[in-house]
Amino acid sequence: MKHFKLVLSLLLVCALLCACTNAPAAPSQSPEQSAPAASPQATPNAAPAASPAQATSDPAPVGEPEEYPGQNVIRGMYGDMDERAQENAPKITTLANGVQVQRTPDEQYAGVYHNPGSQISYNTFYLDADNRGCAACHTDMNALLNNMTYLHVDLSNSFGIQTTVQQCLDCHSYSPGYVTEAYGFGTLIHGLHDKRNEAFQSMSGNCWSCHNATGDGEDMELWDVVKHDVLRGIVDIADVSGEFKVDQAKTTKADDLFFFNWMYYDNDYPRYAAEYADVPLDPTIFDAWELTVKGHVNNPFTAKLTDLIAEGLSVTTTMTMHCTINPSGGPLIGNCEITGIPLKTLLERAGVKPGATVLLPIATDGFYIPIMMDHLDQNEAYVVYEIDGKRLSYAHGYPAQLWLGSGSAAEYVKQISTFEVVNDAKENYYMYLGWELEDGAGYTNKPNVGIFDVQEGQIVPLGKPFTFSGYADAFDQKVERLEISMDRGQTWTPFEMGADLNDDIWINWHYTFTPEEPGAYVFKIRAVTDKGLISNTAAEVMINAK
Repeated sequence: MKHFKLVLSLLLVCALLCACTNAPAAPSQSPEQSAPAASPQATPNAAPAASPAQATSDPAPVGEPEEYPGQNVIRGMYGDMDERAQENAPKITTLANGVQVQRTPDEQYAGVYHNPGSQISYNTFYLDADNRGCAACHTDMNALLNNMTYLHVDLSNSFGIQTTVQQCLDCHSYSPGYVTEAYGFGTLIHGLHDKRNEAFQSMSGNCWSCHNATGDGEDMELWDVVKHDVLRGIVDIADVSGEFKVDQAKTTKADDLFFFNWMYYDNDYPRYAAEYADVPLDPTIFDAWELTVKGHVNNPFTAKLTDLIAEGLSVTTTMTMHCTINPSGGPLIGNCEITGIPLKTLLERAGVKPGATVLLPIATDGFYIPIMMDHLDQNEAYVVYEIDGKRLSYAHGYPAQLWLGSGSAAEYVKQISTFEVVNDAKENYYMYLGWELEDGAGYTNKPNVGIFDVQEGQIVPLGKPFTFSGYADAFDQKVERLEISMDRGQTWTPFEMGADLNDDIWINWHYTFTPEEPGAYVFKIRAVTDKGLISNTAAEVMINAK
């Protein structure tokens, strides 16, 4: 208490001396004529207005002559701050491809209501941000999932999309038919990080390694979900502008196209056994493959795939496959050059009767996912047997897989053999067109937007243009516009898509931004459809400009 009063007394003496020796000159204008001082609007990480303490450099080292009694106390405080800042500088990691990543922002200022020094190491010393979140231990989440003892869906991809905690939550919250327990992610992760986890224990892992405490004391949050809202040193830019453009040129090679390796129908087991064991494709299977159209048709028929190809019915085109349960910004999407027989040609040959409501595309083991006939009336579909001019892999349903424009990958039935047309009530069937939220008020991933080739915390050159890019898709709905925010969702700048885009193909977007001041920037992007749907979760990533 005595020490506190001493410091306070010294500060008061300093203030009196400054007031006596630096009295302002008389104003040349009356108060009514003077322009009001700028009053910057407060934001969570906004630097305070300049003050005399900020306008001057830090005090000289301890031991230099004092400009006022007790100045060395302040100098010592500054010195402690600088030493702590050096010891707790944000970590910089260089990835195998040469990209440098700094997960925690630099702090461009220190004070809030007072100015103790150039910075107080809030992010690294007080919040310990470098040692929090999944990336503190796991630099490559995709590789981590691929090395689990339990076979996980392969999320490695050619797009540079890294798995995020939000994506894990998307899949492991409400996903009936895909995961066993609803909202079981927390239970699972806590089980994996108990005392048996030697790596977690060796880094003194605890609750705060993954969580953040809320200010109201009512709940705990996941650090990786809220970190951009609590870290200092993030530069907010309202109503962004920049060069924005879209195209649909990017394609995915067959070897890079995702597939689900789940095994629950009869064909799944030999199909994935052949894929993982690198069994060569058996040409006799292709040569003998037959397609049947039956049900509510006038002329049911069966034809060999090779005969249909010999008739010259094949079409080569480009189409997007988008996983039904692809999480927000996830990599379970691809746009490929495919070759196949148009499904409409087969249905026309069979002569669909009036009143047909649903098509059942059936694999040889009986698996099917229904497709509404009115969807087929408005979109193309193909019995695909080649991607990039090569036969399908076992993983993608060799020898034939159904591809559906503006559909979801659930309808892309592998080893397709039969098409049964029915005239039952449509209400008896469900067609997957994105993943519905539990309350039915929207979708987890419709519309969906992803960011390519930008790592969280990636260091980019200060003052030079940097281009963000990625994909947008909305299954059966049209992406009408994309919206970008660089003030953490406070303002959104819309960019219209135009009417000349092919709805069967994803949208590739590109936004070029030039960071004019050093610091971290959070880039967020979301989509809006022609039906008014807005991305349930915007894609976001933080970069550091230096």
